Amino acid sequence: MRKSRAVFLSAGGDPFIATLVMRLWKERWYDEIDKFYVCYNNHADVPLDVAQEFIALAMTDPKVQIIYHPEGVGNGTPITEMALIAKEDLVLLLEDDGFIFDSGEVNVAFKLIEEGAADAVGSPRGSCGQEVTDAMIKKYNIDISGLGDKGVNYWPNFFFCKREDLLKTDLNMASKHFPKGEYFKELDHTFTEDNYGDTFVWADIQMRYNGVRFGEVPQYHASPEEIDYHEAKQDKWVDGLNIGWIHGGSLSSGLSGYLSGSLPDVSTESAKLEIETRCAFWQIAIDTTEGYSIFKSVYEKGLADLILGANLSPDRVHKKYNIYRNLLQL
Repeated sequence: MRKSRAVFLSAGGDPFIATLVMRLWKERWYDEIDKFYVCYNNHADVPLDVAQEFIALAMTDPKVQIIYHPEGVGNGTPITEMALIAKEDLVLLLEDDGFIFDSGEVNVAFKLIEEGAADAVGSPRGSCGQEVTDAMIKKYNIDISGLGDKGVNYWPNFFFCKREDLLKTDLNMASKHFPKGEYFKELDHTFTEDNYGDTFVWADIQMRYNGVRFGEVPQYHASPEEIDYHEAKQDKWVDGLNIGWIHGGSLSSGLSGYLSGSLPDVSTESAKLEIETRCAFWQIAIDTTEGYSIFKSVYEKGLADLILGANLSPDRVHKKYNIYRNLLQL
């Protein structure tokens, strides 16, 4: 039986990428959820009039509810706040660089929970210390073998679960320190060295301890080597593989840094390719989002200055732009 469903969108202030996420929802999978919560925390420090324009545009839809913070509140707090105000049974955690562009994908993932195949569905990642990883593997018999981003925890993006299972944790969805010498019953482990877990790691651990059964879906994370993969039909471009979402990856680093004059470390070719992938998504967001007329010129200048200042390849950025825009069907 279909349960009530909500989206929890954590947005860090960039109005273009968040607006694109919401545009795709409205155009492609609007009826697959009942409520769309947005925690808009202005980590990017965009001008007040820009933040107000984003909120006003978002609130024109009756399914949307906004939590606004004039300053950044981290990555975990938004999930906690939305979990506390929501009423729906099931939730989808979504970041502002998580682009769902095909209808049906969200419905399929939620149905896995509704039909009892799993209690939560997400994409594995490894974003915690080695001692945390080893303790989780030992206690919960987790298999992290295989190719790609395999790990003991899950991305807080394209993550589907029961809201009640979030509420059964201590509601700390942020990064976590595991101090040397401290025992954690959730891991049945006393740490021999200080360890850390990224956003949502601690929540993952508590959910496992509480008996939550996890299923898996691919994250389809954008890649620095996307041009090569696309041409060779590898990774997410294998013939016959039809993906319905893509994780742009670290796009919130734009207005809070690289699009505001701070240049990234591009001392290696891999680092350049990574930033070029982000540039492609930032340009797509600019080109496919209406409004923000004055601020859009500031954003475009920041992007142009980044490409020039970091000596990136405009040709590669353009190729990735075409690859991703075609994928998003925009």
